[in-house]
Amino acid sequence: MESYAVTSSTRTERRRLEAAGFDPAQVEALLQMIGDTQEALATKQDVAAVQGALTQDIADLRTELKQDIAEVRADLGDLATTVANNTARIDALERAMEALRQEVRDRFESFRQEIAGQMGGLRGEMRGEMDGLRGEMDGLRGEMEGLRGEMRAIKWMIGGILAMMAPMAGGFIALALR
Repeated sequence: MESYAVTSSTRTERRRLEAAGFDPAQVEALLQMIGDTQEALATKQDVAAVQGALTQDIADLRTELKQDIAEVRADLGDLATTVANNTARIDALERAMEALRQEVRDRFESFRQEIAGQMGGLRGEMRGEMDGLRGEMDGLRGEMEGLRGEMRAIKWMIGGILAMMAPMAGGFIALALR
């Protein structure tokens, strides 16, 4: 027999109620109501079973959370490696672009000197050509500067992504430590 938080001895309670002035029908209705209420009460075994299930659920959730944290840490490590690799590639591209700029400058200077030495008499005609080449060179420089700006923007975007990921990772870690 299960023990409830509220128990009653029907005979004793019946006598007490009748002694207090309740008629038998009232006594019967009141005792029936108390009995119905007792059926809905949780037993000590019910509480222990729920407590055990909750304890197991909490343990399972902790295990899952630890696994999730480990996965996030691994992903952050992969992301850091990717960012480092991309930074190295961007640096290499900047060096290659600088070398190309210098090569263009060197070629241009060489070409200018050759023309000046061989075409002294045709300076008027050549000035028009030179102006055209200078415009193209300026266009190339503008494009190269644009590429440099884009590369800087990429660096900032990657840095921004890392900066946004750090608080999220901190949040996950804080949640895990609660």
